[in-house]
Amino acid sequence: MHRSTGQDGFTLVELTAVIAIVGTLSAVALPRYADMLRSARVAKMEMARGAVREAAHVYHMKWMLAGSPPAASVMSGVQMNETGYPTSAGILVAAGLDESFDTRVAGVIAVDQDHPACRLVYAPESGTTASHFADGTAC
Repeated sequence: MHRSTGQDGFTLVELTAVIAIVGTLSAVALPRYADMLRSARVAKMEMARGAVREAAHVYHMKWMLAGSPPAASVMSGVQMNETGYPTSAGILVAAGLDESFDTRVAGVIAVDQDHPACRLVYAPESGTTASHFADGTAC
């Protein structure tokens, strides 16, 4: 006679309960995770916009202190245009954004290659930016 000394497996009721719990947790956790990722991308772009704005102001002030040269020039390793603001390539150096952003298109700073619509556009003629991420839908 063979006597069972322990449980050989899980019952169907136990497996069903575990699947229901995991399904419920994933239904709640996945949307929150996606929102958290979107919020992180928006925060990254807010930081980039602030860095671009400050760098444009600082280098414009340097340009004015240098006597407002009428031609394009280079100041502290940053390419400047004739209006006294960093060029599209120069703002990346001035703001320190050339490493962790998608900057393949001149004047456009995107959060990454997977989210090209989550971006800001730099206007080197005036040193201003236009954001395309403020509501978070593009990110």
